[in-house]
Amino acid sequence: MRTPLLIAALLLVAGPAAAQGDESGIEFTVGVGDVVRFNLAVPDAVNQGGEADTRGITEALSGTVVRDLTIAAYFNLIDKKAFLVDPAKEGMNPDYVNWINIGTQGLVKIGYTLQGEKVTVDMRLYRVDRGERVKLPAPYDGPAILPTDTAKLRYHAHGFVNEIMRYFTNSPGFFNTRIVLVKQLGRAKELFMVSPDGLDEVQLTNTGGINMLPALGGGRIFFTSFRNGGTHLFTLSGGEAKPLSSYQGLNMGAALSPDGRNLAVTLSKEGNPEIFLIDPNTGAVNKRLTNDWGIDASPAWSPDGGQIAFVSDRHGSPQIWVMNADGSNPRRLTFQGEYNQTPDWSPRGDKIAFTARDERNVFDLFTVDVADGSITRLTQNQGNNEEPTWSPDGRYIAFVSTRSGQSKLYIMTADGRIQTPVSTGKGTYITPNWGR
Repeated sequence: MRTPLLIAALLLVAGPAAAQGDESGIEFTVGVGDVVRFNLAVPDAVNQGGEADTRGITEALSGTVVRDLTIAAYFNLIDKKAFLVDPAKEGMNPDYVNWINIGTQGLVKIGYTLQGEKVTVDMRLYRVDRGERVKLPAPYDGPAILPTDTAKLRYHAHGFVNEIMRYFTNSPGFFNTRIVLVKQLGRAKELFMVSPDGLDEVQLTNTGGINMLPALGGGRIFFTSFRNGGTHLFTLSGGEAKPLSSYQGLNMGAALSPDGRNLAVTLSKEGNPEIFLIDPNTGAVNKRLTNDWGIDASPAWSPDGGQIAFVSDRHGSPQIWVMNADGSNPRRLTFQGEYNQTPDWSPRGDKIAFTARDERNVFDLFTVDVADGSITRLTQNQGNNEEPTWSPDGRYIAFVSTRSGQSKLYIMTADGRIQTPVSTGKGTYITPNWGR
């Protein structure tokens, strides 16, 4: 299952050097932090008249809201069995006392009217502990007329949850973003795109071969494909995949700079796998960044574009390093553990998430503080956990885990405290990348 760039490079270039030995791993315990969680009641969406719902409108609206709020982890959702009133009979204007008496602070009300191919949707947030309706921005400040298409209804519901999160946490949610990943179905590994709640899954490639390491950036997807006996970099836009880099040897991994001018990749065209900057449109080499005897791979940009994190085994084992964007001033960031890989730089700039083999020879997730090198463990005692990718706001991390058997997609809070399974499809999920 393990397909991160450094491991793939080791397997292809160094052969047995990639084998897991007896080196000691990182040894830490998961810490438990404090968080404020808001009590929220979310009754099912209510059909307020018009045609009967035979298209799954209720599930597309309230089902999406409940799923998103569960993943968000800032809310305790009140059990529907505790409701003192029938929400369908109560209508859109609540009796606050009935909701206060079950301990809720907030209440979501969703009503809709279905007429032909259009549905009028009214989504409201109440602060029952204050006896008031929360004023949300358009299109959530009143009824919205929408098509009955499930994807569009879910998009509207995602946006509603984003505003709920903005209200309660002062930062909007991420539920209308996308995660691109690889699914293994049989022998093939193909690219897919999913919503952060694991639904709306769309297959992007169908080559029947091995496609891996997707990265979203600049409205495109960059990915590595094994074809004609070699590894090649491709771009995918508008459903069309085009070759970008096919130099001799390895062409693997891709990380687009924040300004969109450079693509950091691993090439072995000059012998050893090294990190280069190439033109994201033509594939032409702009600059070689590393030059040493070890394998350098898995580049990840800092949010300001001034630095690049990467993996190097130049001192004997894979470790997380950081260098300036021009390749100068490389410095080792991790000194604990003997197998650290797959770095991803937080959009907030302060931490890098990575995968490490721990003291039990199990792969788990950690963060390292960029300023002082301190390490925090995020996962433990739940199978192999790998390939972290930050949410656009830096408050969450998506990753894959084998805790339920097959490798599946999960999302956790940035401190690792709350972890939620989100993948719903069949197959093995690997190498997720969260669009920013």
